[in-house]
Amino acid sequence: MDVPVVIMPTKRKPSAPATHHTLKLFATTAAGLEDVLAEEIQEIGGSNVTAKVRGVGFYGDLNTVYRANLWLRTAHRVLVALAEFEARDREALYANVRELPWHDHLSKHGTLAVDAVASTSEMNHTRFISQVIKDAIVDKFRDQTGTRPSVDANNPDLRLNARLRDNHCTLSLDTSGTRLHRRGYRSTYGIEAPLKETLAAGILLKSGYSGDQPLVDPMCGSGTFLIEGALIARNIAPGLLGRRFGFMQHPDFDRSMWQTLIADAKATIKRDGDPFISGSDISEKALRAARAAAQGVGVDDTIRLRRASFEDQKNRDNGMVVTNPPYGERLGEIGQLADLYSTFGDVLKKNCQGMTAHILTSSKFLAGRIGLRSHKRDILWNGPLECRLLHFRLY
Repeated sequence: MDVPVVIMPTKRKPSAPATHHTLKLFATTAAGLEDVLAEEIQEIGGSNVTAKVRGVGFYGDLNTVYRANLWLRTAHRVLVALAEFEARDREALYANVRELPWHDHLSKHGTLAVDAVASTSEMNHTRFISQVIKDAIVDKFRDQTGTRPSVDANNPDLRLNARLRDNHCTLSLDTSGTRLHRRGYRSTYGIEAPLKETLAAGILLKSGYSGDQPLVDPMCGSGTFLIEGALIARNIAPGLLGRRFGFMQHPDFDRSMWQTLIADAKATIKRDGDPFISGSDISEKALRAARAAAQGVGVDDTIRLRRASFEDQKNRDNGMVVTNPPYGERLGEIGQLADLYSTFGDVLKKNCQGMTAHILTSSKFLAGRIGLRSHKRDILWNGPLECRLLHFRLY
């Protein structure tokens, strides 16, 4: 058996505080947002930042881990590598996982969960991989203490992430817990948002939104673009909205460091100025959801909402239209939406001169019905749907 290479330092001594350790980190994101996430990570102090597929690798210390969870707008999870080893079969995976110092990360009465992804490996059944890892950890605790941790898939004390590629396993600690797109403001109302908050933030950043220019969504639905735009404009860290993080359950959680970062983030919130952020929709139910969410975040005084058709959209000099119109998933639905896209294109041409427009759609047919030539297109994934983010200059 190859001895696993342990990456994350454990059981730090007073003479070697966790802030001085160099940790190998990986932040996951939606395909197409890797470049935006890489820029965010550089801004929070990550080093050796490398964009990869659906994520970004970087290095940092415990402070970097906390800042990443607090500030990153486009990341789904922040992972800290615990160990790397070869795992061609069950026996190798089990033996290498069992070899690790799990008492440094979990108590015998704690709970754990394991997420797994695999590609081009002898083992590719992710549920099987997760089970083997759980067995190795539980068996080690039981043999050494007579007591075993239990499994909690929803809210574990320790969440692990296993990535197998070419029979090489990277086993990481998931420091985020619940995925970071769950900011904490969606629980206040009962409507499903068509965009994850991380994707909405990524679209805004890819479109060049900085918070200094007017932002308009004439088909705003439950207001995700508007709320994420307000967070950017006010420089509000998304991790300030009341949610908990996985690293808080770790034995080495540095509460003092975290409280200092929270205080620093609150001190940098922009309270002056009045950024113009406006949305409209024909659905009163959607607008109620948007208002409730904006109030939950504390940006209801920043966002203007009204019930109106997109055809009532007026020009805002140097402003941005950012929207996710309905694009349907079945052929019949797409056909019915053709007139909406055609009319929307006319509204942009007539009523939004001098602005830019940034439109997400999964349908090339509907994109063509807008009747405008985009100067740039980005490929993004909204869940299982491959989409195009179309950028237009409106003259």
